[in-house]
Amino acid sequence: MRSLSALLLLVVLPAPALACRFASGEVHEASLYYGLGSSSLDEYGDETVKALAANFTGCEVIYIASGHIDASELGSNAGLGQARAEGARTRLQGQGIPARDILVRDMKFDRPAQPTAANAREPLNRRVELVMVVR
Repeated sequence: MRSLSALLLLVVLPAPALACRFASGEVHEASLYYGLGSSSLDEYGDETVKALAANFTGCEVIYIASGHIDASELGSNAGLGQARAEGARTRLQGQGIPARDILVRDMKFDRPAQPTAANAREPLNRRVELVMVVR
């Protein structure tokens, strides 16, 4: 009996690029919140960053991370807003977002989410605001 041999040729093609589901020029916002004096994201913040990165898969996006502090952090934590924004950038990079697409800025206490009296503690003001602009 004759045996038949088959030649199997496997061609691996790159996966098709995912189409962006957002229109060019669309702007989206999200906030990440922090504990008093902290620049570390909690588990919820980490999950938020992962979800944002996944949400914009296939899109060209500029991310703007603006770090904020509350009034009680003004004197003792110079640079904390910057550290929060840089931490958000690091997390975004960990999700595959190129550094060139992430702008970081320290807003200090210039734009509180919730205005307060001097030295008041307000958790809503301890944040990074992420603005995503679709190109």
